[in-house]
Amino acid sequence: MSMKASATLAIIVSLATLLAFAGLIPLGRWHDEYLALHDYHQGGVGFLWERLLHWSPRPLSELLIYFYSLTVYHVGLPLIGAFIAPFWILLVAAILWPVLRGRQGLLPACVLLAMLLLGHPVAEVFYWPFGVVAYLPTLTAAAMLLALDWGGWMETPTGNIWRFVALTTAAASSEVGALFTVLYIGLLIASGSLEKARRSLIFAIPLLLSLALLYLQYTGRVAKGNEVFGDPAVAHHPGKALLAVGNHMFFNLLRGDNRHHAAALLAGLATKLLFLAGAYRAMSARRQDDTSPRAQRMRMVLVVASLATAILIMAAALYNFGSLCCERHDTMRQGYVLVALGSLATYLAIRSPSRRAHRAGPLLLLALLIPLATAAPRLMTEYRDYATVRRASSETWQSGRAAGPSMQVTQTMPGPIVGGLRIEPGVYHRIAQANDDVHWMLPFFDKEAAIVTAPINAPHDAKAPQHGATSAPGKQ
Repeated sequence: MSMKASATLAIIVSLATLLAFAGLIPLGRWHDEYLALHDYHQGGVGFLWERLLHWSPRPLSELLIYFYSLTVYHVGLPLIGAFIAPFWILLVAAILWPVLRGRQGLLPACVLLAMLLLGHPVAEVFYWPFGVVAYLPTLTAAAMLLALDWGGWMETPTGNIWRFVALTTAAASSEVGALFTVLYIGLLIASGSLEKARRSLIFAIPLLLSLALLYLQYTGRVAKGNEVFGDPAVAHHPGKALLAVGNHMFFNLLRGDNRHHAAALLAGLATKLLFLAGAYRAMSARRQDDTSPRAQRMRMVLVVASLATAILIMAAALYNFGSLCCERHDTMRQGYVLVALGSLATYLAIRSPSRRAHRAGPLLLLALLIPLATAAPRLMTEYRDYATVRRASSETWQSGRAAGPSMQVTQTMPGPIVGGLRIEPGVYHRIAQANDDVHWMLPFFDKEAAIVTAPINAPHDAKAPQHGATSAPGKQ
């Protein structure tokens, strides 16, 4: 296969991967949405204000959740796909628009899109509505900073405006985005990479917003200290949390999506090195227009800010929970590592361009095929059970909306990509202090009891009742 053909094939495989994962959007599921949307319906703007000040200081994502709750109660449907899909479109546009407009960088941009979905769990960031609204705009912002560079917008006024939009969006969406924004802008200032002109003053907005939101998060939800489900000797002990990061850092930043420790590390390391080498060669072939020392400093700022954010995500989880909660944090760590590798590859390509730029295609194609080998069977399983999962979700919703004091929860097995819960079949009654999906459903649908079926798509020997339930993504 020629080098040009392999590059074309890498783009085709990337876009096909994106479409395959996007096709699963309608399988997204609620978890604590039942609780929060019910509380929004009952408390209105007052509940929004309460969450912003004391639980979830994420002004953009919380405002979107508020409007989502209004729409759900008005229409009488969960609208999961309709709510999630725009965030996917935003991600695709943020990565592809700069390179298409700049007419360069399309190959690594397409591969980056696919790799954000490969090699790690994605359910909580890409298919869980509350996770999507907070974390996908955050990830999109970091990826857009890289795509602006790849498209040649690094030092243009237009690029500056979009950089401001991306950072403000990240800051207002989640505490992870606020942390990244503080690190990124702080490093820009420290390295002298901000322009002297007045237009750089606009970056004070996302910086101050991030600092304010991080303060609210620390003095509110974190200070309560009621989410420790890991090691209490580590939780809320800064020194021990940082030491614990050292034990987890190497594996959790480099690993792939494999159940076996050694295989996961080997696959992840190989994939990331191939992506770095492929992006380096791809960027060596681009127009050498952003070669100034300032542009190079900005690339290294993105590298350091992304890696520091990935590491501090672990430190924050260990400090607040006493363990590396949660899947969404893992997804974000892997995303930031990919952004860092992409920016590092560009820095190296500008500093010392490769004479073998035409070999970018085979390297990036191989970087895709390694995690695809694991993802492909999981995609097949999801599509095999597609109709069953959709039918079960519809039956549960219709039963909840029907008249009467009880409802039936038609259960399916958790999807290998989209996720979900495994709940012990049986009868559940409404209680005051609810802390799981079934008990959150009851007040949402105004029911007194729920009958949970065995998973209708489970193997015959797996339908027997099992004690306990798979944990939910976590209260947002």
